[in-house]
Amino acid sequence: MKRFSMIQIFYVLVLVSLGMANAQNPSGQWMKYANPEQGGFDTGLLQKAKDHLNTMRSASVMVIHKGKVLLTHGDVTRRYMTHSIRKSFMSAMYGIYEKKGVINLYKTLGELNIDDKEGLSDLEKTARIHDLITARSGIYHPASYEPRGMKKNRPERGKVRPGEQYFYNNWDFNTLLPIIEQEAKIKFFDEFYNQIANPLGMEDLRMRDMRYRYEPDLSNHAAYLFKMSARDMARFGQLYLNKGKWNDVQIIPKAWVNRSTAAYTLNPRGFEGRGGYGYLWWVNDNTFNQPMYYASGLNGHRIFVFPESEMVIVHQVNTYLMMGVRDGEINEFIDLVLRAKTGNEMGQPELVELETKGQKTSTYKWSKKEVQNYVGDYSHPFFKKINVYELNGEYFVKGEILGIFQIFPTSANEYIVEDLPELPGVFEKATRENPKGTSITWSDERGIPRKIIMYY
Repeated sequence: MKRFSMIQIFYVLVLVSLGMANAQNPSGQWMKYANPEQGGFDTGLLQKAKDHLNTMRSASVMVIHKGKVLLTHGDVTRRYMTHSIRKSFMSAMYGIYEKKGVINLYKTLGELNIDDKEGLSDLEKTARIHDLITARSGIYHPASYEPRGMKKNRPERGKVRPGEQYFYNNWDFNTLLPIIEQEAKIKFFDEFYNQIANPLGMEDLRMRDMRYRYEPDLSNHAAYLFKMSARDMARFGQLYLNKGKWNDVQIIPKAWVNRSTAAYTLNPRGFEGRGGYGYLWWVNDNTFNQPMYYASGLNGHRIFVFPESEMVIVHQVNTYLMMGVRDGEINEFIDLVLRAKTGNEMGQPELVELETKGQKTSTYKWSKKEVQNYVGDYSHPFFKKINVYELNGEYFVKGEILGIFQIFPTSANEYIVEDLPELPGVFEKATRENPKGTSITWSDERGIPRKIIMYY
């Protein structure tokens, strides 16, 4: 029998540990199974899942198994609004800073000196951070970025003690922002990028894809909004699947991952079919043949984590174009993917680099006169104030509701929008009906936006 020296054994262990790490996390470029059967999946059932997906209005989808791509749909590099998935990003940041000892979930708003427009009552100030992060604060103050249904169903203030009742409440979620910035002495987006996006190797997220949304007439506390691609959201889901560990670094404490994905409210009112709610994560043990938890956003934005199957599934929709996908459609797709898992996987399946479509740009350059005509402020019936500006020879459009998008000229008065090529823009000379500095969106007969027109 061959004898191995301690040095040889050491190098074998190092290689094994590196292999285990790479098996769970993408190192740079995402890798994809060359043959799904080698990853333990039935190709016939996977094709049924793909066929069903093609009947849906999904924008981009990624299915990850053991850190490798099983299937994709759409352009996984395009950044879409994540909507309420932002809340699960906030949960991760709280886990990091609680571990550092600067966040105490049982401090009250009174102790934190947190107030809001026209003042909180003494009872409301007894709410703890824990109550906010579980949507049980009992504070029913108007909030920034509050959807119509939330406004309509908001209970009367002062009738519920903090901690007694669940209500999916943007005031709770938004107020977590000034608390973490105050207690941890950070700028939230800077630290999200430094603590999470950068270590995970997110490929598409930039600082301008994160922004605050203030509505000072309603509340002093801003919403914190993200645009993110499917392939970057998949990295965040994979981080949670790995119990907060990325390669050999524990980014989010394992205990926090376990606590935040446990249900503190079961069958919450208004969301009875979703299972339960944790620390800004949804928890569901009943919809599929195994437990899972997920981050959820408007109209079908999701990051699903299936610990038993070692899978992460990301689903996005194009809410810029008013698209949406029902839960039942998404669940049917997921059920087909889960049923396709045979478990008969090879020890070292063949992998290939994930090919991505990339986004359209243009090399057309506007003249100085054209730039002078187009840059400036515009008003829009829905987007309100829009600003077109030039920076270092590149062009951008910015709005309180829109956020920031780079635009690429395609002709003397036309352009395409980064992350939104289906909604091209055109500059037209002002008329009596459309004065200088106004803007409209032209929609088709189905009400889907097709073009933005700006009058100069």
